[in-house]
Amino acid sequence: MQSEGSIRRAAADLDDALEAGDLERVVACFAEDCSIELLGVRLVGRAGVRRWLGWVFAHVERVEFAPRLMSVDGDTFIEEFAVTGILAGGRRLESRWAEILTYRENLVASLRLYFNPIDFAPAIGVAGRAMGPAAASFVRRGLAPYEVLDRTKDQQDPRHR
Repeated sequence: MQSEGSIRRAAADLDDALEAGDLERVVACFAEDCSIELLGVRLVGRAGVRRWLGWVFAHVERVEFAPRLMSVDGDTFIEEFAVTGILAGGRRLESRWAEILTYRENLVASLRLYFNPIDFAPAIGVAGRAMGPAAASFVRRGLAPYEVLDRTKDQQDPRHR
């Protein structure tokens, strides 16, 4: 098991790389066989990390994180944080997120990320809060291929195959 200090440093390195928009530094923070879960889908491996980051960097011009609550339990890092930034097109992003990261040898083995996809609607050309439950499907565009975690919500979506 890793020390709490090494996990906190690894998490800070990941945040710094994301804020810098440095794709290679972010990818280097993840294990080869990692998984990322967000918006009801799972992305696998560093190729999945690159798809996720490609989506993020295409829709967010600048991002900053402000931790609100952090906890380490064994190899698991849990954080609630505020996200501010500028979306593609110039709109301001203000959102609250939560994440659960599991580390192995100071690399992210799994990341579960929770946020309101409606916060990104303006960046993808959708009429903001009016889109309601369809937000996750619209925001998922660009992440394919992926594995759908809850098949009852997305059985007909061919992108998960």
